[in-house]
Amino acid sequence: RCMKCDAVGALKSYRAGEPQTYLCSGGMIDVAAPIIIDGEYLGGILCGQVVLTENRAAFIEKIVERNKPLGFSEEHLRQLAKQVPAIPRERLDAAVEMMFVMANHITEMGLAYVAKNQLLKEAEEKAKLQEALQHAQMRALEAQVNPHFLFNALTLVGYTAIAEEARQTEEITFNLSDLLRYSLRNVAKQVLVTEELDMVDRYLAIQKLRFGSRLQFKISIDPQLNNVYIPCMILQPLVENAVIHGVEPMTRPVLIEVDATCADNYLQLNVVDDGAGIDPAMIKTIEAGDSPLREGRARIGLQGVIRRLKGEYGSQFTFKIERRSVHGTCISLRIPINDKV
Repeated sequence: RCMKCDAVGALKSYRAGEPQTYLCSGGMIDVAAPIIIDGEYLGGILCGQVVLTENRAAFIEKIVERNKPLGFSEEHLRQLAKQVPAIPRERLDAAVEMMFVMANHITEMGLAYVAKNQLLKEAEEKAKLQEALQHAQMRALEAQVNPHFLFNALTLVGYTAIAEEARQTEEITFNLSDLLRYSLRNVAKQVLVTEELDMVDRYLAIQKLRFGSRLQFKISIDPQLNNVYIPCMILQPLVENAVIHGVEPMTRPVLIEVDATCADNYLQLNVVDDGAGIDPAMIKTIEAGDSPLREGRARIGLQGVIRRLKGEYGSQFTFKIERRSVHGTCISLRIPINDKV
């Protein structure tokens, strides 16, 4: 009975997201506080077995009544019930508040532990990638930064963010580190569509911290494409274009939608935004492949994607960029489906 009662009390506190008082199967007051780390319920803190001073007589009768099925005499049960600690309501409320503080403290310690473990794994992977990083070109950065220094700096920022409890800084550091590792490790490789979309999700998460409510995004994939491979880093320039030309000029919220669909053994990747819309003259320039360096990195990135995919798939690759009739831009890539590396 006690184990079942404790389980019910713990579940009640988990659903409420805060400590809860409840009457146990024996008729006494118990308190349960949940321990939830990163959205996952790990357990709870339980205490109690008390009655309220204000209603002690009523509690004693309730204890006797609830425990009769155990086979004890009423007199014996009443004697035992009188030994149950009685506390005033104010003290019970204070105990509940203290449990809330304890549960929060345990949760914060757990989150810090998880984050530190993740950073340790980052450091181990950094050592394995060191040789590749020395030869990789940081094409995503216009400034020439030594990769070894960059990863050390990111690790330092991450540890500092944890120490200072700077959650947003910590999130940016993890996402940026994952983006850099992805681009460096997979240069000139084929990757799963799901991996490419996960990279886009991290990129947009960083931009979301920059633009706040001005940027909304949605990413979707046809389940049939989960095991399909595509060239690495072909989506990020398209999404960057949507951020630069769709979100930056606007003061209202802008939605960027990225989706992967399939039809007739072809994969179609779409990046759509309802922002300012790309200049029609710029569309012609991109399609013509004429984009001087001074005219913008996003345009150069788009043309780089077009050249790569034309070289990879030839006439089987199609590219379309258009300004929508109301507002926004739609960019579509269509390539043959490849389910092998």
